Amino acid sequence: MKPLACSLVLAGLACAANAETITITQVGLSYSPASVTVSPGDVVRWVHTGGFHDVVHGRGCFEESSDGGILAGHPFFDLPLTGSNPIAEWTVPDAANGRIPYFCSVGQHCEAGMVGELRVVPRAGSNVVVIEQQGLDFIPLNAVASPGDTVVWNWNNGGHSVHTGDVGNCINDDYIALPLDQDDDQVIWQIPDDYPTGTQEYFCIYHCFLQHVGTVEIVNPCAATDINCDGQVNGADLAVLLAAWGFCSGDCPPDFNEDGVVNGVDLAQLLGSWTS
Repeated sequence: MKPLACSLVLAGLACAANAETITITQVGLSYSPASVTVSPGDVVRWVHTGGFHDVVHGRGCFEESSDGGILAGHPFFDLPLTGSNPIAEWTVPDAANGRIPYFCSVGQHCEAGMVGELRVVPRAGSNVVVIEQQGLDFIPLNAVASPGDTVVWNWNNGGHSVHTGDVGNCINDDYIALPLDQDDDQVIWQIPDDYPTGTQEYFCIYHCFLQHVGTVEIVNPCAATDINCDGQVNGADLAVLLAAWGFCSGDCPPDFNEDGVVNGVDLAQLLGSWTS
């Protein structure tokens, strides 16, 4: 999927290998296409064709609020789109809400229907780790992910946020500082490939002192042949492979080449990476 595109934004340096450029054209009082799907690291490019316009993150013809600076990423963009500024570009950051509505704030253009939406999804091939907000809990409380994975927080009720920072003192660091509520019902974080291992703490800034907190433990990904993910390729992994020998469909870790069969090809790959 996707040339390299990087931008220093809310969630640090959003730099996804295989990033795409998605083009949206202003046509009269509309954006075409009105809705597009993007992933972290992608570049969204709006192209002007006539008139005086802009591209503003917000809904209901109102710019998205930063809630007094608490939501450091909002608004994501407020860009002119005119004859003298015929190209407007924005790079999707590492962390963003799942739906990013926008509109033209010039005159009555928004009221006339000049609106659009970016739908943010994990980049293709990324392993997805899901965290559910339920009341004042994040479930699971302690998630595990690796660089390159995508963490998705899903809203279920109330008004909340996802903020990284000092959980003990409820002080956010603005790396991730996004709402999680009825309007913004997902937060999507593409963990950079070079993100350090360790514990990433986060919290709801509105309920942190009520212990609405969680962690994502960032660990190095396991090699495919380390089936039980213990850091070694050995007899334990061989036993799992032999137990799955033959036709293997669905989620079948020993089928390394994903041809639907666990056979000598997979065995050779495992033995070739034997460590003990």
